[in-house]
Amino acid sequence: MAVRVRLRIESVGHKVIEATALVNTGFETESPQLLLPVKAAERLDLWPNLPLEAKVEIYDTAGGPTRVYLMPQKAKTVVLTEERESIEVLSDIVVSHTEVEILVGDKLAGKMQIVIEDPGEGIWRFRDDPQDRKRRSQTVERWI
Repeated sequence: MAVRVRLRIESVGHKVIEATALVNTGFETESPQLLLPVKAAERLDLWPNLPLEAKVEIYDTAGGPTRVYLMPQKAKTVVLTEERESIEVLSDIVVSHTEVEILVGDKLAGKMQIVIEDPGEGIWRFRDDPQDRKRRSQTVERWI
C-alpha cells in the first residue's frame, strides 16, 4: 500500500474536482506540482486547449523519459479529511499521457503539511496533528 489522500483541485478557470492522489516523494520537483492524467486535466478544462504559458517538458520516470505539459501555478490544491482540510496551495499542473493516477509531488506534499508515517501501511498525518494521530490512505482512483 502507499499513501493516497483526497484532494480538492480548483483550476484557475474555477473548475473543481475532488479526487484521490498518490503522495509520491519520488516525484521530486522544484516547485509544488500536481501531476494529472489527461482525463483529469480534461475535467478541469486544462486539456486539450493548453494555456499560452504551458511548456513541453521531458520528465524522468521509473519507466524512462516521458513528455509532459507543465502549466505554472494553475491549480489551488487542498487535502480533504473527515474533520479538516489542509492549507490551500497554489500548484503547477503537469499533464501526462502515461500516468493513470493523480500524483502529489514532494514540494506540494510538504506545503500541504503531509507527513508519511508508514508508507507500507498507508499511514500518514498532518504536520500539526498530535504525534499519535494516524490517518489511513484512501483507495486508489485511476483515470483511464
